[in-house]
Amino acid sequence: MSFSDLDDFRIRADVFRVGAVEEKFRDMTVKFNRKEYGEAVAMAKTLIESTCAYVYHAVTSTEIAEEKGRQDRNTGIYTIGMFQEVQETLNLFEPQLPNLPQTTEVAKNICELVQSIANLRNSSAAAHGARLRSVPPSNAEALLAMEVAEDLSGVLLTLLHSFRYPDDSNVIGSFISVESDMVPFPDKDEPDRYVQDDQQVRVTYEVIQSVIQSIDIEFKTIPLNPNVDNEFVFDTIKDYLPRDAKFTEKEAALIFKFYSNVHDKNYRALLSQLGKGSEIIISALEQQEPI
Repeated sequence: MSFSDLDDFRIRADVFRVGAVEEKFRDMTVKFNRKEYGEAVAMAKTLIESTCAYVYHAVTSTEIAEEKGRQDRNTGIYTIGMFQEVQETLNLFEPQLPNLPQTTEVAKNICELVQSIANLRNSSAAAHGARLRSVPPSNAEALLAMEVAEDLSGVLLTLLHSFRYPDDSNVIGSFISVESDMVPFPDKDEPDRYVQDDQQVRVTYEVIQSVIQSIDIEFKTIPLNPNVDNEFVFDTIKDYLPRDAKFTEKEAALIFKFYSNVHDKNYRALLSQLGKGSEIIISALEQQEPI
């Protein structure tokens, strides 16, 4: 077996449709591509912290800093350290982690590595207004911090989505749950597809690393009219969105927008006519700065 035949087992943090996490991942990558390595490492640290905050809230419906952190007497603001965030988040999945103490120690080492590289930009007195210049992280040092931060974030998100995902199965942003009537269409060029097809409806799931990115519902013989079939259209769309997703606006006659507070994510559903039938395409929607 050659290396080209091996699957890439690493799960990128940005394949999960989580607004705050996806935003931090993109900011980190943009900073790195601009050769702003100190800022990129700072964003790697923030990526871990945002992931922990999201996962902890998704499982417990509480804010991790308020539950496990400290409150400043003067400002009333709650704070918590990066490693404590990771530790408390891992503790949520103790039944799925038979080697939790050892796993926690590995996570601690990752946090210390990211923090130590982040400290490079503050390692000289210049960072505090003194005479000498600071020494920012190098390309390789920044890349190391970014890679391990993303891996840790990806593991935490995988634990959540695999074992305690707060939504129904087979919705935007969840892992694909392959059912008996689904036909896979593997392709070396992502995304892969899974299709459910019968005489009336064809549903296509587009996935990247098994995470559902968009869903195409084709009604072969039903020409949906949003003015007449509005309730049916909305119910169909919501069946494929996170449980808490709420309608926010109608961008045009056939474009519907929704928002999930749990995932801090916007979604768009486009209704179009197809010959004798109609089609609804649902996907996550974010304004993104080019990397």
